[in-house]
Amino acid sequence: MKKHEKEQVISVGEKLFRSKGYHNTGTEDILKESEYPRSSFYYHFKSKEGFAIQVLENYGANSEKLYRDILMNSKIGSPVDRLKHFAQMLTEMSVQKKFTSECLIQKLSIECAGINDGLRQVINNQMNRLLTVVNECIAEGQSLNEIRSDIPSEELAEYYHSQLYGGFILSRLQQNGKVMNKGLHMAIENMSK
Repeated sequence: MKKHEKEQVISVGEKLFRSKGYHNTGTEDILKESEYPRSSFYYHFKSKEGFAIQVLENYGANSEKLYRDILMNSKIGSPVDRLKHFAQMLTEMSVQKKFTSECLIQKLSIECAGINDGLRQVINNQMNRLLTVVNECIAEGQSLNEIRSDIPSEELAEYYHSQLYGGFILSRLQQNGKVMNKGLHMAIENMSK
């Protein structure tokens, strides 16, 4: 399989899973939308679940790059500045898209984590990739005495990240980005010295 063909079918899968969800996306939808041969699909991915795993791993890698580009970029400022910038960027992006786009990791965790342990583990691995980057930023802030150190950086990363995901859901329901932005900024204030 040529690399661009695999990237194309994975891109189509991500789009379909994000818009329709895992259970409402059939293999036929993926094949039709991507014009990917059925025999190649089953040869390379084995099943819809195997395909979803590769889509999630690709999405996780791209998301980790986005997180690193912001949260580990000292040109943006201090670790707290980067956390604030990241919160503002995600809020603006969500508002601009009218809350119609969401994180694939979040979407599939809500849909699949309670009923498919294989996908749950892959989703959790991808979430942990993102948490690792948040943790690195917070640990750097702690080493600079900018972020409180009485709570381990891992716990603060989980706190910040839960505000991100919870804030997105509330903002989507209320169609108001201020909820997401306020929750993230409150988290940053509580973490800062």
